Amino acid sequence: MKPALFPPLLLTALLAAGSPASAQDVPPAPAPPSSVQPSPTSPPQDAAPQPPATPAIPASPQDAPTAPPLLPELPEALRFAHPLGEAFLFLPAACAPSCSLVVVSHSRGMTADLSLTRPHLRAIYARLLGAGFAVLVSNDAGPTTWGAPQALTYLAEMRARAIQSFAFSGRTYNFGYSMGGLPALLTAYLPVYPVSGVMLLDAEVNLTDVWTGPNATFRADMSAAYDLPSGAPLPRARDPYNDFATPEAARLPILVVGSAEDRVVPFARNGEALFARTTSPQSRIVRLTGPHLGGTHFGPALVDEMLAFLAGLEPARKAVPETPAAPVTPGPSPAAPGPATPGPPGEEGR
Repeated sequence: MKPALFPPLLLTALLAAGSPASAQDVPPAPAPPSSVQPSPTSPPQDAAPQPPATPAIPASPQDAPTAPPLLPELPEALRFAHPLGEAFLFLPAACAPSCSLVVVSHSRGMTADLSLTRPHLRAIYARLLGAGFAVLVSNDAGPTTWGAPQALTYLAEMRARAIQSFAFSGRTYNFGYSMGGLPALLTAYLPVYPVSGVMLLDAEVNLTDVWTGPNATFRADMSAAYDLPSGAPLPRARDPYNDFATPEAARLPILVVGSAEDRVVPFARNGEALFARTTSPQSRIVRLTGPHLGGTHFGPALVDEMLAFLAGLEPARKAVPETPAAPVTPGPSPAAPGPATPGPPGEEGR
């Protein structure tokens, strides 16, 4: 199937534009002076002038409507239709002679098309494109699939379609944030397709921890996604942390970014625990502060670290780090925390 072109998003313009005035919004034209007739209750024309009406108090700056945030510009996307949700492929300006692919898996409650309305996510996509990577924004077969088989099958199909659409280098990297860490790792570990490295942000990697944990909403999500009754054992080879403690899995290069203050996805039982097992010299960990999916977790410093990690795996590329906001420690030794701010409004779940 030939992919269709996806027109650039015009969300900012649509939000900023007002709706046409209705008939009730248009003030009536004043009548000519000669047609004005005094009413029985009107004061006589020679009566004393009335005091002027009190002027309206001007609105304070806080009362003024705020403009929606500008969305970072992205090129036209190739749009891959699927019954379980569309995926979007963005291509850099040029592939010389070829480009590697970054596959993005989303958090709980997010979708591919919804992510394209998020300025902080679009900014990440834009910088990856500027560095010469193709970016496939995956729908992961739905908003609450938790790495279930249908999500992995979906990812395999979308990637296969994507790499036929440009000069592919043969290297695929996965980026998973929050719940997206599960499919990002499982596609590499099983493997569903060849993966050269995985980048994880506040990522869930310990599925057993969720299935046996106290959050009934997350357990209900998983029960539906995996078609499991409550309390049943998880299927084998579905938990990246507990089912893949193998030398082969440990050799996969990983970039782990997270915070010890994360109360949604405990870093010690997820990203840190996974990083402690890595044997790849290219693996890196970035320790931040602040809540789950905190604001600066998505900032320029994150993409600096992503690009530095990718540069170490791309033979033809050189790292161009800017000013990192958080220390990075190659290998399994710890790094000091970096700053964070509260997360972007509207980010969902886990």
